[in-house]
Amino acid sequence: MARILFYFLVCFFVISGVSLASTLSNAGISIGYLKTGTNEIGVLAWHPDFGIGSWSMGLDVNIPLGQARPEGFDSVVFRYAEFNDGKKGLRYGVIDSLTLGHGLLMKNYSTRIVGPLTLNNQQMALKGYINTDRVGIEGLSTWSHVYALRFTQRVNSYLTLGQSYVTDTDGVSAKQADGSTVTTPAMTGIAFDASVPLPLNFQGYAEAAKLWNYGSGMTVGINWGFDALAFAALFDAGYRILDNNFIPSYFNTGYENNPINIASYEANNQNKNGYVAELKLLASSFLKFDALYEFYNGSNNAGLSANASAEYDKYMASAYFKQPNFEDFRSLNAEQGAIIGYSLGYKINPNTLIVWNYKKSYDPNVGQVVENQYYEAKILF
Repeated sequence: MARILFYFLVCFFVISGVSLASTLSNAGISIGYLKTGTNEIGVLAWHPDFGIGSWSMGLDVNIPLGQARPEGFDSVVFRYAEFNDGKKGLRYGVIDSLTLGHGLLMKNYSTRIVGPLTLNNQQMALKGYINTDRVGIEGLSTWSHVYALRFTQRVNSYLTLGQSYVTDTDGVSAKQADGSTVTTPAMTGIAFDASVPLPLNFQGYAEAAKLWNYGSGMTVGINWGFDALAFAALFDAGYRILDNNFIPSYFNTGYENNPINIASYEANNQNKNGYVAELKLLASSFLKFDALYEFYNGSNNAGLSANASAEYDKYMASAYFKQPNFEDFRSLNAEQGAIIGYSLGYKINPNTLIVWNYKKSYDPNVGQVVENQYYEAKILF
C-alpha cells in the first residue's frame, strides 16, 4: 500500500510541477518510500530551514504512511542548529568524516552509519570550534558518549602544534548474527602532532598517539596541496610505526557499527607497521572525490575507503565505500563490515527533484547486514 501511494504522489508532483512560497529562509517537502530490510513504509516529510544572521536551524518532520516502522525511525528530527561567524561556531547535527590532527587517533569518524537512511536524533552530535590568530580549539560530543577535544597552536610561520583527546565512556555494543551481544571496552586516547611547511606547497608532519592502558603509535608523513580557483587537490602519505596493542585511527568511519576487538588484536602479538595514503580532489561543484588506502603488517587485507559526488546539468550522483582494515580483529568479516552507499538524483524542474538513496551496512541493533532504500520526490521552495 505504501509503495502504491508513493508512486501516485510522485506522478502528481511531476505533473503539477508545484512551486510554493514560504516565509522560511529555505524549506521543502517530500514524499518517499523507505525500505529497511523487510520493513516498508511510506514517508511524507517536511524539511524547514530557518536562518537569521549567523544563526540557522533545520528540522525534519516525518509522517509515516504505514505501520511497520524501521528501527531508529523518528517522526521529528532536530536536523541541525548552528551558530557560525567565521571565527567561532557551534553546530548540532550529523558528523561526517571528522578527522583530528593527521588521523592517527580519529580519522573520518561518522555518526551517520548506524540507523536508517532517513536521519534520526541518535545520529546527531554537538561540535564547536574557536579560532584565533594563534590558537584553535575544537570539541565534540555525541549521543553514543564519544567526546573529543583538540587544541592547535600556531607557534610561528614554520611550526604548528596540536593536541587531541578522544574518549568513549561506555564502548560500543553490537548484536551479533547468533543473537549474542559483544561490547568493546570504554576507550580513551591522546595524540600530539607537529607540522612544518616545505617548499612547493609540501608540508611535513609527525604525530604520536596512545590508547589508554594499551599501546602507542607514530606517523611520519608528508602532504601536498594545490588550490587554484575552481580546482583543488590534496595528497597525504605517511608511514606508521605501531605497538602490537595500538590500533591506528581507532575512532573511524565504522567505529559505531564495527569496532576492532582490541583484546584479539593485542593477543596476536605481531608487528603491525604500515602505510597510509589519501587523495582528495575538488572541481568546483562538478566533482568531489576522496580516497583513503591503508595497509598494515599482521592484517590479511588492505583498508580502502572512497567517496565521490558529481553534478551535471539536471543529474546528481554520489557514492561511498568503506572496506575495513584489520579484518582479522573485528567481530565482523570483510563482507559484513563493508559499508556501501549511493544516491542518484534527477531535477525535473527548478522545484522538483527525484532521488534514489541506497545504503548497505551491518546494523548492530538487529545483528545483521541491512539494505536500506529510500525513494523520494522533493518539492523545493
